[in-house]
Amino acid sequence: MTDARSCQWLMDNADAPIRYRVARELLHDEAVAKKTEGMLFDLPVVAQWLKNLEPDMPRRRADYIEHGSFDSRLENAVLKAVQLGLHAGLPQVAAAVGYFVNKVKHAPNGPYRNKYKGIYGFYESFIHIITCNLLVLIQCTDNAVLDNALGSLEELYAFTSKGQYDIYLSNEEKAKLKGIPTIWKDKPFIRRSLFAAYGVFWPMIYDIVGLSVLYDQKNSEVDRKINQVISYLSTDVFHCTVADGYGIVESSEKKYHAVGWDPKYPGWLDVKGYMESDNAPKLLFFALYMSKYPSARKTGWFGDLLAYMDSYKTNNGTYLFPAHWLKEKQGYAVQGNHISFGENRKKKNWREIESTFYIQLLHRNI
Repeated sequence: MTDARSCQWLMDNADAPIRYRVARELLHDEAVAKKTEGMLFDLPVVAQWLKNLEPDMPRRRADYIEHGSFDSRLENAVLKAVQLGLHAGLPQVAAAVGYFVNKVKHAPNGPYRNKYKGIYGFYESFIHIITCNLLVLIQCTDNAVLDNALGSLEELYAFTSKGQYDIYLSNEEKAKLKGIPTIWKDKPFIRRSLFAAYGVFWPMIYDIVGLSVLYDQKNSEVDRKINQVISYLSTDVFHCTVADGYGIVESSEKKYHAVGWDPKYPGWLDVKGYMESDNAPKLLFFALYMSKYPSARKTGWFGDLLAYMDSYKTNNGTYLFPAHWLKEKQGYAVQGNHISFGENRKKKNWREIESTFYIQLLHRNI
């Protein structure tokens, strides 16, 4: 539950991106949101990230523009744009992501999480999963995007509903594989039979980013399947059994791929210790999205996080995080590199504004 006093304080002190988001997302005041909307695109930071959303074409076939650490990659541009309050209901944003929507429309028919075949097949399927989750997140309403997101959920549910965590080959089974690249010989190997049956069955951080938007369908079956996927992840057994980054998968005879981007809870066993490390922004990013799921909010991890955050509450009821928590630098947004909300950092109270807004985003889900 958001705090009305904090929301008003933010409306009185914050720059346009946070004021727009408070009005639109927290107060649900359409008139104020509409008035503030016009101020967004006058800001250099918004113009910069809107430009990053637009694909720099043409590109070579293998040079993907969806995934990577550069600001111009779709994943970072969308996730930062959302931090700034941008969404596809705004014509400028819809136009910027139109290329990617069109790409989803023309994707092959077939499984949603193992859609592409051939030499680039596995990676192209991975890119497709990322793209659909990002487009759903930024509120693209095209039927093709929604159909692919729902289809992806069905396939995630088909695996996670079985409660199976034994996804790796034994050492004896692994010894029978041929042609393993030397650098991967010591890595865990996902069972090829599982990949054949379920495609890219393992949930990724990109799924966490997109799945919660499907709650907007107001469909109890969709909700149940989302909750099952999140419940599968929200356990000690997942964190203790599944390797960091998942490992390697053999997609076909002697054809191997490194997989990654696991959605493990940062600091699952020690929130305080994790937040006091250099990786705190990664946990902050993760919590923004994971807190949208009821199963996640029931974990001890979430309770520990809220309790820890309260240690940064001021006497005025606002919050004040360390500056390095709200970092902004080139890198993967899913690792917390673009967690800031666009506040002018020349303002003396920018940290207090962004910290207080962050807490309101967490509390609205409670």
